[in-house]
Amino acid sequence: MVTLSKDRELPGQGFFAWSAIVMAGIVVFSFPLTYYLPVVSGTHRFQTLHHLHALAFFGWMALYVLQTQWVARGQVARHRELGLVGFALTGALTPLGIWMAQRAAEIRLKAGASRPYEFTWFNFVDITLFAVLMVASMVLVTRRKDWHRRLTFVAALCLVAPAATRWTLKFPIPPLPLDIFVYLVMDPFLVALAFYDRKTLGRMHPATLTCIAILLPLQVSGAWIARSAWWNTIAPGLVGAP
Repeated sequence: MVTLSKDRELPGQGFFAWSAIVMAGIVVFSFPLTYYLPVVSGTHRFQTLHHLHALAFFGWMALYVLQTQWVARGQVARHRELGLVGFALTGALTPLGIWMAQRAAEIRLKAGASRPYEFTWFNFVDITLFAVLMVASMVLVTRRKDWHRRLTFVAALCLVAPAATRWTLKFPIPPLPLDIFVYLVMDPFLVALAFYDRKTLGRMHPATLTCIAILLPLQVSGAWIARSAWWNTIAPGLVGAP
């Protein structure tokens, strides 16, 4: 059995540090047309909560990159010092994410979309999974660092994959559904994590298996649920939109 020291990562744990950089790169390059340029040019007026969401979102991703870099370099003390900041940003992102899902549904409703609450399902799944995984990660941060790393890794994917869809919203890729595009962004990271486990542990880590077991059924059923009549009937009440 491989054991971990208290303050050192296993050889090859730079996987998490490099993965975080790739995730952050996807996020940064996902918003030029839907956020950066409109803000700079003033062509779209955003509400204050939009900017608060952006601040919490980009702040969380930036902190994730820093945290993984510090741990990979053995600077665990610095990692722990900013742990509370990560907890605070996680707590802020959850209600802000729900608010953003509500606003998006309202915009689609005013635009006359045939199923304005379709993508709300994916919003709720991403927000819920992010919150649940991060709570579990926080609980296990001192007792099971191996679980903590992997749960946070998958929680980050719950933010990265939806962010990447901003390009497909501007430039649809027929006949590729938006939800399939999300999985094409998320699943390669999960495969990479599984290979990393096999390389370092000789088997898939239970945390990796648990996350895949949760995500796979949601991915398979997601399109059907999002487009179902019953979801589009109950979604307005859940979101709080008219």
